Amino acid sequence: MPLITSCPKCNTQFVVKKEQLKAYDGQVRCGTCQHVFNAKEYLVKQSRSKKVTPTKVEAVLSDISLNPDTQTLPTEHIEMTAPDALQAQFNQDAPIEPATQEDTTAETQAATGTAHTPSFLNDLAIDEPVAKPLRRVPFSWPLFGLSLFLLLVLLVQGIYFKRTEIAAYYPQTKPWLTQACQYAKCTIALPNNIDLLTIDDSDMQEHLTYAQVLVFTSTLINHADFPQAYPNIELTLTNVDDEPVLRRTLKPADYIHQAASTDSGIAAKEEVRIKLLLNTSDIAVAGYRVALHYP
Repeated sequence: MPLITSCPKCNTQFVVKKEQLKAYDGQVRCGTCQHVFNAKEYLVKQSRSKKVTPTKVEAVLSDISLNPDTQTLPTEHIEMTAPDALQAQFNQDAPIEPATQEDTTAETQAATGTAHTPSFLNDLAIDEPVAKPLRRVPFSWPLFGLSLFLLLVLLVQGIYFKRTEIAAYYPQTKPWLTQACQYAKCTIALPNNIDLLTIDDSDMQEHLTYAQVLVFTSTLINHADFPQAYPNIELTLTNVDDEPVLRRTLKPADYIHQAASTDSGIAAKEEVRIKLLLNTSDIAVAGYRVALHYP
């Protein structure tokens, strides 16, 4: 039974073939109002009592121009007849005309499910790059030996400049580093991380026996997990307006009375009590400030 579709713009009904719908994905042009639509979406139920007016439609090709104002749509004109006329034609013993090459091509594409590819898309085909074989570089022993030598030099240089930190965080390496420094003419100093030192519980009072003498007491704390060098203590005396009137920098030998303790530094997690006598020399002192730093 033939298929009947209706133009959504002018409501004209006409007959289409299944081959035409498959070949052009259902896109047709109405012969009355020239409207292009999908015939599959507007198929109507056939009724014997209803007369269908014959009309001519154009099946639209798949490569429709995107700008209908400047270019003409490539179309193929196909005569369509009403269902009554088509039934009368089938009843006649008219000879069947052989199919043309274009109809055979359209039927073949419809049967295999392949659509017509526009010519401009064929021109945009991209050639796949041909992979070039990788050229293997021959192994070179001199280059390998030079790389190892440069790596060893870089390692020794890093140990030389970081010997203090290495000895602090890895105490088991300190004897080896000390022995190596005897040949390199270097020394391994104590770490001096000022952020891991604090001075707390400080106080300043007048001496009970001597006039114009102040007694300064405080506690130096090492929060590191390794010994550190004793820092310098900067003590600033201020007046009632909080202006500095006397400043003195105390070295480790000034507040640590044992030379051995100064050389070995303040131990890990150790607290050292400090007591100093300061002569003010007739200077009115109302307050003080204390700070730590390394030379």
